[in-house]
Amino acid sequence: MGHTDLMHSYMQRREHRLIGVMSGTSLDGVDAVLVSIKTDAQQRVVKVSLVDQVSIAYTPQVRDLVNRLCIPGSSDINDLTLAHFGLSHWNAAAVNALLAKGPYAGSDIEAVCMHGQTVWHAPNPQIFPGPSGDLSVTGTLQIANPSLVASLTGLPVISDFRSADMAEGGQGAPLAPYIDYLLFGNKGHGVAVQNIGGIGNVTVLPGGDDASGVFAFDTGPGNMIMDAVVALGTNGRKLYDEGGSIGASGTICQSLLDALMEDPYFALVPPKSTGREVYGQTFVQELVKKAESLALCFADIVATATAFTAYSIAKAYQDFVIPHTALETVIVSGGGARNTYLLSLLRQYLPEGIVVTTSDAFGVPDQAREAMAFALMGHESLLGRPSNIPAVTGARKPVVLGTITMQHI
Repeated sequence: MGHTDLMHSYMQRREHRLIGVMSGTSLDGVDAVLVSIKTDAQQRVVKVSLVDQVSIAYTPQVRDLVNRLCIPGSSDINDLTLAHFGLSHWNAAAVNALLAKGPYAGSDIEAVCMHGQTVWHAPNPQIFPGPSGDLSVTGTLQIANPSLVASLTGLPVISDFRSADMAEGGQGAPLAPYIDYLLFGNKGHGVAVQNIGGIGNVTVLPGGDDASGVFAFDTGPGNMIMDAVVALGTNGRKLYDEGGSIGASGTICQSLLDALMEDPYFALVPPKSTGREVYGQTFVQELVKKAESLALCFADIVATATAFTAYSIAKAYQDFVIPHTALETVIVSGGGARNTYLLSLLRQYLPEGIVVTTSDAFGVPDQAREAMAFALMGHESLLGRPSNIPAVTGARKPVVLGTITMQHI
């Protein structure tokens, strides 16, 4: 079966089963979800349901390797090449583990929709030599080889979702707003769906009758800085602040928080996106250096890093959301949804009356949302339909996302 046959067969069905696979900027592992998508006669999405999910945590060795790939000068081209193929095995293992749980066999699944592991995101133009003069170039790199995943799973793989948007002048991020509209849209009520993975990003649902008013952007750091501070402070014995207990035991240093909030990213107007290239190792090292000069203890540094994430989210809402939306509810997903101290600070920093809850309350586990989003994008791709939102990414036009790699016969 070729691409055309696959797409033709797909269009004839009213219920579709796809597997979404996501590896986030927290570098914690691979999440795979089996999603059922029901459509009407015009192939409009009627219902998106999570059937099952699997998460496979990276080993310390893999996490360290991927982390070094995200730090300029810390790895070489051989590391990148091996990781590109090595992480394919991790993605395939998550898919196969999901299939092993049932209730569906591989023959019941129409495609794997794989995001891959982001190792570098460069949405801001840089000069690159061209055939007839200097070029202004942007880019992004997600690794895990789709041909190898297709071989290991026996399924077609849709991958490289961000490149088509960037080819049309977009930032390639964020890409999840459409599924947020389907899962969390509440007509007549302003809702913000705040993902807190390695990076924080928000989808704003103003409450209209369609998705035309939806907008989204990266709010700034999510768990990335908190996780790095905890790993440094415990010599790697802990990789994150479970439940926020360390942060809750410390005291926020307001002067350091104020200094952190001077970061120029927060003044940029959406559409905008960011990543580990901004809030990675160098940023954390400078933060810890400042904290130590202020004689802060470990718990105080974690508390302040947690407050930085919470306050930067609230500030983004104050600047770019609340002026345009009657915001009533914030729905938090991602690993940050399990940090009760972070959620308490977010409630504290937001205006009174705004309810902060988690995606779990809506039947969407916090680790499932982004993988579900890529399953839905793959669905749109198989129908030949765009799934980027230019008002969100800054692209010149809507485009079909992803590249299809057929299974090996």
